[in-house]
Amino acid sequence: MSGLFANMIFLQPWILSALLALPVLWYLLRVTPPSPRVVPFPPTRFLAGLVSDEQTPSKTPWWVLLLRLLMAALIIVALARPVYNPAEGIPGSGPVRLVLDNSWAGAQNWTQQMEAAEEALKQATRSGREIYILTTAPQPGENLPLHHGPMAYQEALSILRGLAPQPWPADLKTATEALHTLDPDGTVTSLWFGHGLDEGDTASFIQALQSQGRLRYTGPEAARLPLLIRPGTPETLQENLKKSGVVLSIEAPTGIPDAFPAVIQAISNAGQIQDIKNVTLKNDKRPAEFFFELDDRTRASVGQFRLGGKGGAGAVLLMDDQFVRKHIGIAEPAEESDTAPLVNAGFYLRRALEPHGQVTTDTIDALLEIEDLSMIILPDVGAMPSDTLNALEQWVKDGGLLLRFSGAKLSEMQGEQYLLPVRLRAGGRALEGALSWEKPQGIAPFDEQSPLYGLNVPLEIRVRRQVLADPAQDLEGKVWARLEDGTPLITGASLERGQIVLVHTTATPEWSDLALSGLYVELLKRITSLAGRSFNTALLSKRSYLDPLQVLDGNGILVPPPAYVQSLPSEKPEAFVPDSLHPPGLYGSGGVQFALNIGGALKPLREISLPSSVEHSYFENDYEVDMTPSFLYSALMLFFIDWLAMIVILTGGFTLMSGLNIGRFSRAIVLFTCCLFIFGTTVAYAKADEAIKDSDITYANGFYLAYVKSGDASVDAVTQRGLENLSEILIRRSSAEPDGVIAVNPESDELAFFPLLYWAVAPGKAPYSGKAMQNIQNYLDHGGTILFDTRDGGKGQGALETESSRTLRRITETLSIPPIVPVPKDHALKRSFYLLEQFPGRTRSGEVWVEQHSVSGRDDVSSVIIGGNDWAGCWNDAGSRHTGSLVFGRTREEELCMRFGVNLVMYALTGNYKNDQVHVPHILRRLDQ
Repeated sequence: MSGLFANMIFLQPWILSALLALPVLWYLLRVTPPSPRVVPFPPTRFLAGLVSDEQTPSKTPWWVLLLRLLMAALIIVALARPVYNPAEGIPGSGPVRLVLDNSWAGAQNWTQQMEAAEEALKQATRSGREIYILTTAPQPGENLPLHHGPMAYQEALSILRGLAPQPWPADLKTATEALHTLDPDGTVTSLWFGHGLDEGDTASFIQALQSQGRLRYTGPEAARLPLLIRPGTPETLQENLKKSGVVLSIEAPTGIPDAFPAVIQAISNAGQIQDIKNVTLKNDKRPAEFFFELDDRTRASVGQFRLGGKGGAGAVLLMDDQFVRKHIGIAEPAEESDTAPLVNAGFYLRRALEPHGQVTTDTIDALLEIEDLSMIILPDVGAMPSDTLNALEQWVKDGGLLLRFSGAKLSEMQGEQYLLPVRLRAGGRALEGALSWEKPQGIAPFDEQSPLYGLNVPLEIRVRRQVLADPAQDLEGKVWARLEDGTPLITGASLERGQIVLVHTTATPEWSDLALSGLYVELLKRITSLAGRSFNTALLSKRSYLDPLQVLDGNGILVPPPAYVQSLPSEKPEAFVPDSLHPPGLYGSGGVQFALNIGGALKPLREISLPSSVEHSYFENDYEVDMTPSFLYSALMLFFIDWLAMIVILTGGFTLMSGLNIGRFSRAIVLFTCCLFIFGTTVAYAKADEAIKDSDITYANGFYLAYVKSGDASVDAVTQRGLENLSEILIRRSSAEPDGVIAVNPESDELAFFPLLYWAVAPGKAPYSGKAMQNIQNYLDHGGTILFDTRDGGKGQGALETESSRTLRRITETLSIPPIVPVPKDHALKRSFYLLEQFPGRTRSGEVWVEQHSVSGRDDVSSVIIGGNDWAGCWNDAGSRHTGSLVFGRTREEELCMRFGVNLVMYALTGNYKNDQVHVPHILRRLDQ
């Protein structure tokens, strides 16, 4: 007990002086006896009128006195506000500034930062000091960090709990400038709750804080410092090409203990863990690189790698097009021949490559029209038309990989040689231009410098013919494979950003056994893995910008891009460091994706170095505890014990089990049990409240426009921006003021908070599960409205069905939807705010359909509205073209599209209100009569 009170302080110690009144309370309780026992005795009426000469009151039992004194003492101690394990006080008497590291690294110890900051806030409030709050990372969509103050406790607590980590680095230079925007009164004590890393400009930031007062830094212990997952370095990416897997790099600050364990998770695009790898970080190898071995099928489905147990964008490595299945083109003659499959080169190439990539067989000109093609294979192609040759050469220069196989046509080609890695010997195939042997040759092991190094060469492979490279030229670095006699079998060379590879034998078994061996498949896989990276870079460089498709939030979760996210410059995007306008995520354009990772171009991690003038402490797990509720609860329990004891005393104990005694005692037990239930479940209810999503409470207290996730990130991004622009119009032109735009998933999200859902139908996307469709049906049955937008301009409403209309049919076939008709002439949707005759979007040809007869109780609001004019796309276009001026609807079509959006929202909110206005004149005339 002495140890308990040794670690306790009282915030109102003067109240403890009331303990001096306990002796007086003892005396009062002692001289005031309990009420006399009531004993039913019929002859008592004969004693009426008799008065005793002397009455001796019965004294209160001593243990009852002790119980009541203890109860009073507990109440007095509780009122004195006891605090167990009190924290050290904040030095000084002026304002207190709470500085929080909310950058990507802060996400990995964000809970500790918030707990420590709230404790400091309580301490500052107890001493009546003003509060300032400063973050080190810029706010979303801005270049400045958050800096508020002075504030009282409740306002500061509200702002503090509203903070969240950001997925970009801190900007201490800007934070230093923000310190001078507010001039606090007096000396400011700054409490910096950090993540333990130095993100640059730390010295000047510390100097600025100390210029205004004292500074205390609280950070994590060495074992809790942030980790960062990065893509492999260009040198080690060669390992990525030689094996089936991915090379990753994990960087840890020098303060991390030696042999520190970490877990790498391979996550699919659907969010499922595909594989796990346990690794160990050693001090002598920082950053540590690891090879995550994956088979081709698993690798194709992996969308990201994540550090297990770590949060934030720094623990996530997103995958882009360079890690997915490559698109490979196999050239064939313009006129198909009747060549048997077993002697056709395309047959062998397709059988080898189809399990490992997307294969397209077509003419060279047709293949060059495919934008995402990574590699083109020419099986024994000789002379080509000049236009085709020039286009193919430019394709290679832009980053493509051209793989050529030899044969009769190539060996007999005369004149100038084009698109070959080396010059070939001129002359006939067998005697002058090619080499033939009486004894076929085997393949020599691959050199360590060869991109094919590591592949096993079967001894039984024999090469009977090949085209020879001219020995007079310099072949240094161009020979990838040789025969046992040293003559080149595979050569390769770069052409600007692309590569040309030549196999000096055929793609069929005509000249060698290579096409019949397992090495054939492995060789093609290895060469395919070399394609794509430089080609994707070339494709990206052709575009001026890359649109955001999905971005990481501060917790490392992929979400649709908010409105503030800007397009990413396409020039060297791999060197771009994410910021508040370009968060990490997936960006792309024209079918090409680029993964912007926080670890892609970030500087090496450094542990923060603090000067001796800065107080340094670590996050704790045992913060101070307010003991007031515990003392009050104990006093309440003693009160019930006293109550039950007095019932027992006054009713003659448990032995007098008369009906009266049993009734009183039973009522007391029931009341006592109910009180225990009420007080005992208070914590349980509090914990149950935690299960309610904070977002649900937010949505219930506001008005939000919502859309259903379509399954296509690009479609959802357009819908998000379109609805945000519509929200701006609603705020400017009507009394409806949306608080934001929300993307909902019917599988897991509550839909009842949203009066209207916009569903942009993505072609070919599978409908949701039965549970989701049941939630949607429940939403429609209870007053919700869904706008289905097929975005096909109404082409699927006739006899010609589009992919979008087929997807819509699959979605709605499980829903109970009443008969629908085109919007009638006098429908409320045409007059709910503006008077409209048509509902144009990006297109205007499609009909808009509503329920023929609205269900009673819905105020004539249709549960479904179906169209295909791509209204969200139009709202997005109208806003994107006028960003900055915020003037929407510069064209008549855009203005009508915006007006339809306003009518749509007002219709969902007010129902047939406008229709009712039609009857107002008639009603007024009747009232006058």
